[in-house]
Amino acid sequence: AMTAVTTQPDLWQGHSGALLCTDTRGSKPSKPRNAASALFRALRRQPLARALRYLDVLTGADLGVSQLDSARIRSRSGVAYQEIYCGSDMTICIFTLKKGAQIPAHDHPGMHVFGRLLYGQMRVKSWDLTGDDGEGHPETLEENKPLEAYYYGEEVVGPTPATYGLAPEEGNIHQIEALEDCAFFDILTPPYKPGGGRDCSYFDTTDADLQPGGAFLRMVRRPDFGMETQEYRGPPF
Repeated sequence: AMTAVTTQPDLWQGHSGALLCTDTRGSKPSKPRNAASALFRALRRQPLARALRYLDVLTGADLGVSQLDSARIRSRSGVAYQEIYCGSDMTICIFTLKKGAQIPAHDHPGMHVFGRLLYGQMRVKSWDLTGDDGEGHPETLEENKPLEAYYYGEEVVGPTPATYGLAPEEGNIHQIEALEDCAFFDILTPPYKPGGGRDCSYFDTTDADLQPGGAFLRMVRRPDFGMETQEYRGPPF
């Protein structure tokens, strides 16, 4: 599942079964004048694992984000997106949500995600595909076909900011529900690449009463889900 970021040999080493939780890394850097600027500078110049230390001290104020951004959302979904950087190596962005909004269950094929809850509370549910179904990319799977999965459960995160991550085979499918107006910062590496094996696929559960353990998911289309674009007002990458 989405886990606390602890160590990153190469890119990632998680803890199976752990859900999104509070910061646990032993050494945090001292708070710079602006943690976003320090993080962006480190991402350009240092190994990823070293740069990610700055996530633990990142705040909404560093990124120019506040609850006013959630209040300004007008889209039917209640979800908005601020892009900071998008390149062949990674995407850096912020998602803002109004209370009650949901980002449907979706995957991050072959990707690592490192992020930080900035404000508010959200409920996160996490899955991984298992067995033969988990070995193929969703592009090769049939829509609406039941897919064997492992459901990790759900966790309420916030209002204390939390640093988290997910990996290609650990909590790679998740659903997010805003229990309060909230926002989170994400680094996705490598980025989504539609048509290149890293498109975003959506899923729905076939289980009426979800309990941690074996479950089934169906790949579905979400033409009714969309996000509005908000202007990013923080320091440049």
